[in-house]
This record gives sequence, C-alpha cells and structure tokens, in this order.
Amino acid sequence: MASTAPVNSDRRRSQRILLSVPLLVVSLDPQLDFSAHLNTREVSAHGCLLSSRRPFKSGTCLRLHLLNDNRTITAHVIHSVPDDTFMSLWNVALELNKSGNFWGVPSPPYDWGTTDERLASA
Repeated sequence: MASTAPVNSDRRRSQRILLSVPLLVVSLDPQLDFSAHLNTREVSAHGCLLSSRRPFKSGTCLRLHLLNDNRTITAHVIHSVPDDTFMSLWNVALELNKSGNFWGVPSPPYDWGTTDERLASA
C-alpha cells in the first residue's frame, strides 16, 4: 500500500501535544477488517498521530475508543508514512470528525476551543 505524504505541515488549525493515549481503533470500512489497540503519539483538537504496524489508505474511516474512558469518536485517515526510526511502524495521521478536546487534556491550548468559546471568554 502506498503512503501519502502531508500536503503542507504548516497549516495546523490547532496546537499539537506529545501525548500517548491508549485507543481501540476499529475500521468502519466494510472492505477493511481491522481492530487493534494502538497509542497516539501526538494529539490536537482536530486529530492525532498514531503508530501502527500497517498503513491505511487516505480517507479510511475509523472509530476511536478511549481505553481509559467511555468515549468514542470517528475519524478519517489523512496519510500514512513509514516511521523514520522503527522500520516496522507507520505514522498514521487522523482527522477527527468533530473537533474539540476529545482527549481530555486538563488544560488544553487556547486554540483548542471553538471560535464561539474564544469570543465568549474575551
């Protein structure tokens, strides 16, 4: 499966945080039978970066289950690229279908709030 590289890494909508979050990741694509326990490497209000033993096709829909909480969310794959350090791993970038602090970060960066929330606090 071919990897897809990020188009422009400077177009971040929200700050990324290095954070390992244990997840159960399940494919919602009927043509892809996949379910595994994976960990995030980075999280943001709009998505995350996962480590996986396999790449995923861009656009693949996944369900993410927080293992330490009873929350789920859907996301889609932006790209999968080989890890520079561990040749058997892939870095998989996901975009959440609904932005926000899904990860439960206690004091998230300012830009993780919605525009309405920022205006209300100004």
